[in-house]
Amino acid sequence: MRVTKFSIVRARATMVVAMLLILALPAVAVAGLLGGLLGVVGGVVGGVVGVLAPPVSGPGPFVLRFEPTPNLYGIPNGTLPAIRPNYASATMQIGVSNGRTDLQFSVRNLRPRTIYTIWTVFYPLAWPIVFPTGSIKPALDPNFPQGPPGYYVDGGVVAPTASLSAQFTNGMGLDPGVTFVTDDWGNGQVRVTLDYNILGNTHDDGSPVGNKSIVTQCVVDSPGPQSGPCPSTSAIQRVTTTWLRKYIAQVPAADRASLCANYNSSDPSSIYWQCIDPATVDPQTGNGLPRVWRFPFDHFRLAAHPDGLTHGFIGGNEAEHVIDMVGRRCHLTNTCP
Repeated sequence: MRVTKFSIVRARATMVVAMLLILALPAVAVAGLLGGLLGVVGGVVGGVVGVLAPPVSGPGPFVLRFEPTPNLYGIPNGTLPAIRPNYASATMQIGVSNGRTDLQFSVRNLRPRTIYTIWTVFYPLAWPIVFPTGSIKPALDPNFPQGPPGYYVDGGVVAPTASLSAQFTNGMGLDPGVTFVTDDWGNGQVRVTLDYNILGNTHDDGSPVGNKSIVTQCVVDSPGPQSGPCPSTSAIQRVTTTWLRKYIAQVPAADRASLCANYNSSDPSSIYWQCIDPATVDPQTGNGLPRVWRFPFDHFRLAAHPDGLTHGFIGGNEAEHVIDMVGRRCHLTNTCP
C-alpha cells in the first residue's frame, strides 16, 4: 500500500491521540503496549543485525527440489488426481542479484488443470511430514510453538511468495507471485522477479513477513447472511492479512533520518509512523512504500486450489487448498537432519 501525504497527516493526528492515551496509563500498562512495538526480539531499537539462519553460500543460481506430501497420492478437497504421483517433480531455481531474486519454478505430473500457488513458511516444519488427526495440512514442529528463535510476536506463520510491491487482488483473479495453472498433463511453470533477496537471513534481509492479524468471517450452511454469534468455531473462516510493517520507532535512532524518508526529528510523534523506504519514494509525488520486517524462510509450500481461486495474502482455509509438496531451506544450506 502506498502512503500518501493525506494518510501521513491522518496517521500523525491519530498517533498524537494514542501517545496522550499511553501517557495517561500506568507504567506497567505502557510497558505492555510498547513491548510489541519497541521490544521485538529483545529490543529492535538498539538494532538487530544478527544472522538468524545458516547462509546459502555459493555463486548461484541455486536449485531447490521439492518433496511430495501424502496429499499428492490422494484427492482431498475434491482435487483432481495427480497424473503420475510416483513421478511428480517440482524444481525451484533461485538467482539473486542486486537485492532482487529471479525465481523460476516448474512442475511435472501433478494435478491437471489446477491452480497452484507457493507460500513462504517461517515456522519450522515437522519432519518427517506428519498430519495431525483429521487434518490434511503438514504439521509444524511442536518444539517451536511461537515460531523460530527471534521471530516476531505479530508475524504470521506464512506469507505469499511475491514482491512487496505486488498488486494483490485478494482472490479476485489470479494473484501475483508464484501462481500458475497446470496443463492437461499436470505440467506447469512460472517465472517471477521479486524485489528482495529471498535467501537473506537477517531481520532486514530475506523474505518479507506477513502480519498474523486477520479478518474472520462466520460461514454457516444456511442461505442468507449470518446474524448473532457464530454457532461453531469450525465455521469461522479467515479472510485476509498483509505485510508486517516496520515503524520508525523500530529503527535505531541514529539511522532514522537516512532509513525513513518521512522521519521528522522535530516531531516526537513521528516515530510512530510507518517507516517509508527512501529508495521507493516517487520524486514527483513524494509517495513511497513502507519498510517491512524480514526473516529467513524455513520452507515453501506448493498449494493446489481445487476451488479455482487464489486467496490474496493468506493461503486460505485448510478446506480450500491442498499442500502437495514442500521445498525445505535446509537443502540449500546442507543442514537437513
